[in-house]
Amino acid sequence: MNQFLKATQEAIARNGVQITYKKKGNSAYNPDTGLVTSTDVDYVITSYPKHIRASQFHYPDLIGKESYMFYIAGAQVFTPAVADSILFDSFLYKVDSIQKHFAAGVTCLYRVIAVKG
Repeated sequence: MNQFLKATQEAIARNGVQITYKKKGNSAYNPDTGLVTSTDVDYVITSYPKHIRASQFHYPDLIGKESYMFYIAGAQVFTPAVADSILFDSFLYKVDSIQKHFAAGVTCLYRVIAVKG
């Protein structure tokens, strides 16, 4: 196993909390009911949430919004995407952006910025 990935997983496991990552699935329109149904999949994972203090210099598009940066270790059974959402502290946060961090050719860390709402 990659030593950087292992160090990331250990740090998040030591300091993180349980969250529910809601991976957006395929959507299909049902003409009989007139509704769109989605097959979302929930994953309970350990993540390290960091509250974001937005300013005109740091994350100016998030000013006035409650947002978090969730540190998620690489090597998950899913890949984070912008259409997904995160259930944390009984509030739902929508994924706004994702940053990947690589080490030795492997994605070791995802920094997922999510906004409440």
